[in-house]
Amino acid sequence: MPLDVLLSGKWRFKDRDALERATKVMERYLALTGFRLRDKSTIIIAPLPINDHKTDWKAETRGSTVVLLMNPDGGFKLWKSQLTVIFTHEVLHLWVPNSLKLEGDYDWFFEGFTLYTALRTALDLRVIDFKEYLATLGRVYDQYRAHPDTLSLIEESERRWASTGSQVYVKGMLVAFLYDLMIRKETGGQRTLADSYRDIFSGRLTDGADGNDAIISVLGSTPVSRSFLKVYVENSTEVDLNKVLPAYGMSVLFTGKGSQLRVAGDLNQDQKQLLRSLGYQD
Repeated sequence: MPLDVLLSGKWRFKDRDALERATKVMERYLALTGFRLRDKSTIIIAPLPINDHKTDWKAETRGSTVVLLMNPDGGFKLWKSQLTVIFTHEVLHLWVPNSLKLEGDYDWFFEGFTLYTALRTALDLRVIDFKEYLATLGRVYDQYRAHPDTLSLIEESERRWASTGSQVYVKGMLVAFLYDLMIRKETGGQRTLADSYRDIFSGRLTDGADGNDAIISVLGSTPVSRSFLKVYVENSTEVDLNKVLPAYGMSVLFTGKGSQLRVAGDLNQDQKQLLRSLGYQD
C-alpha cells in the first residue's frame, strides 16, 4: 500500500520518524481488516494556522488523505509517541468508513468504535500501558456523564451535526469497550471486537447498504451480542460502568479528580483470563 508523508514547517521529529510511525499503524490495520487499501494514502502534517489554546492538534481524514495540524510548540513530552497515538485513530478512517460503501448515519461505529480500537492499537503497539488504557476510559466516562443521555446511539448519529455530537464519540467508545468485554467473555477469549473488522471487510456487506443495518448484522452475529446492540445502540440505555464492570473483575472509583477504573483484588480464574487478554499483568 503506497504511502506518502508530507511535512510543512519545522518539527522536533524527522520525515522518516512520521513515516515509520504511520507505517506501523497501517500494517496493524491491514492485519486487522485483511483489506488492502486501493489508493495511495497521503498524510500531511502542517502547523496549526491559529493560536488555539484549547488544543495542540487537529486532524481530519477525507478519502485517502489525512491532514494533521499540530502546534510546533505543543507541550508533547514524546513527539513520536504522540504521532502514533494520533495515527491510530485517523489512519483507521482510511478503512472505516472511507473504504466502506455504506449509506446512512452510523457515526457511532466509525467514530466511537474507532476511538476504542485506536486505544487498543496504541496499547498493542506499546505506546501506552494498561494503566493508561484504564485511565483513558475513566476520562471518557467522566465526559459521558457530564452530558444528558436521552437518545440512542443511532439517533445521536443522525443528529451529530445539529448538537454537540459528543455522545457519538464518548458513549460510542464506552459501548465498544463493553462490547469487547462481552465478546471476550462469551467466547472464552476466542474472539474480540478486533475480529469483527475482518468480518466487515470480508465482502459480505453489500455496497449501498444501510450502514446501521450492515454493521449491526456483523457485530450482532449471536443472540447475546444482538441483544447487547439492541440495548446500547438501538435503545437509549444509560452506560453505567459501576453496575457492569464487576462481572468482568473491574470497578469504578469516583474521586475528586475523576473516575478511575480499577482491577478488583479478588478475581476468579475467568476474570483473570479475560483481563490478561486485554493486557493486564497480575
